[in-house]
Amino acid sequence: MRRRSSLLARVAGAILLTTATIGSAAVLLSEWIVEGQRHQDLLRQAELVAATQADALSGPVWELDNRSAQRMIEALTGRDPAIRSITVFETDREVPLAEIGVGGKDAAEHITVQRPIVLHGREGRVQTVGTLRIAYSTAEVRQATLDALVPVVGLLLLSLLGAMAVLGLTLNRMVLRPLRRLTQLASAMARGDYGARMDTGRTDEIGVLADGFNRMAATVQDHTGTLESRVRERTEALAATNRAIMDSINYAQLIQSAILPSADTLSAGLTEHFVLWRPRDVVSGDFYVCREVPDGYVVAVADCTGHGVPGAFMTMTASAMLNNALDLLGASDPAAVLAAVDRKVRAALHQEGEARNGAECFDNGLDLALCHIRPGEGRLVYAGARIPLLVVTGDGVTELRGDRRSLGYRPAGKPASWCGAESSFTNHGVLLRPGQTFILGTDGLADQSGGERGRSFGRARLREMLRQDGTGPLDRLKSELESSLDRFQSGREQRDDITLFGFRVRLTDAAAAPQQRTGRQAA
Repeated sequence: MRRRSSLLARVAGAILLTTATIGSAAVLLSEWIVEGQRHQDLLRQAELVAATQADALSGPVWELDNRSAQRMIEALTGRDPAIRSITVFETDREVPLAEIGVGGKDAAEHITVQRPIVLHGREGRVQTVGTLRIAYSTAEVRQATLDALVPVVGLLLLSLLGAMAVLGLTLNRMVLRPLRRLTQLASAMARGDYGARMDTGRTDEIGVLADGFNRMAATVQDHTGTLESRVRERTEALAATNRAIMDSINYAQLIQSAILPSADTLSAGLTEHFVLWRPRDVVSGDFYVCREVPDGYVVAVADCTGHGVPGAFMTMTASAMLNNALDLLGASDPAAVLAAVDRKVRAALHQEGEARNGAECFDNGLDLALCHIRPGEGRLVYAGARIPLLVVTGDGVTELRGDRRSLGYRPAGKPASWCGAESSFTNHGVLLRPGQTFILGTDGLADQSGGERGRSFGRARLREMLRQDGTGPLDRLKSELESSLDRFQSGREQRDDITLFGFRVRLTDAAAAPQQRTGRQAA
């Protein structure tokens, strides 16, 4: 997250840097000018002193009175502390007549002035008798320059601080405060307060910005109100459409439930039963059948293509075809009934022979398991299309596998334009014994994902639960299956329709007696 910086601080920093740079340049320039002027004044002073002293020394030099000359230059150094050295030379002699030096300083800090010593005679005769050399120190010039600049620097600093204070207050009142207000209004607008407005009345750039913001806020408020109104209208329309659709689907569920066997029908031919029927989308692509036939009962479970509304359409079609096949052929040959349903589905969906108009034929159908229960004979005949029959006894779970093909689908390995029928199905006979539990179910339960790793529930888990609880009361078995499925699913979306039909057959006395005699003979 970037750290926010104050515009006032940034502007003040820029002003401070600019003013400090300009002030430093001005101070350096002033120092150079003042020091030059001081240096010229010192030079003029040195020339004046040298000229005056040269005239005063003309007599002693002419008379070669070195004592008088020495006293004169000593008196001069006493009166002028800026003098560092004075030397008096006679004409054409290198040895000084008189000399004095004050302290040892760097020669670079000195200026030297030299004047001839001239003797004026009575007859107006002029004669040069010597030379006077005076060295002046420039240290006082630098110090005087610094002393002169101190008030200037102080005044400059005070002016800078005052200018910054005045500029900061003016900038805050005229620019920063309106910008902060504009930022607050923009934040309020971002939170949904589209009625925020900024005070206007200024004719400068800030006033233009405020007018533009107010126009933008008014436009956004108008568009937002219009959009919210349209969204509300569309939402109400969608809600009404959704209610109509859901009413239709719920009514379709009632119609679909009407084709399922009633509890009385199930109890008439079955000692115990349970049905775990969980549609994925209100209506289901699975259905189950239990109907009475002349020599017993028929129990069936089907899994049609798709789920939801398309699956429900298929269940109505497949259920009608199954009942029609049973009415025409009877239930004694479940394999023949499956073959008849297969042909009817192919014919209804135009999946027999070549596809019409050269297009691909439909690839839809169903998986179906059909059991013909003959209580009088103590026998059950099963035929299945990809749905097995599980038989649970005290010895464990036995699986009778159906044929590995479905009803109505295009056969595997055939071209898309070929939709012909395949071979017939197979019947499996089972002797009915007391305590047997029969389970028919679609693949929705085994394929449901869940658990920590999101894997499928699996057939092995189902068989283990049937092995443990399949011989007990079926109501308890249903509760255990539902609880286990809910824990395993753990809130995950249901992948497919789930149907599990468990039942036990009510044996007649005539059928039970041979079973008991067979049991005694075997013993």
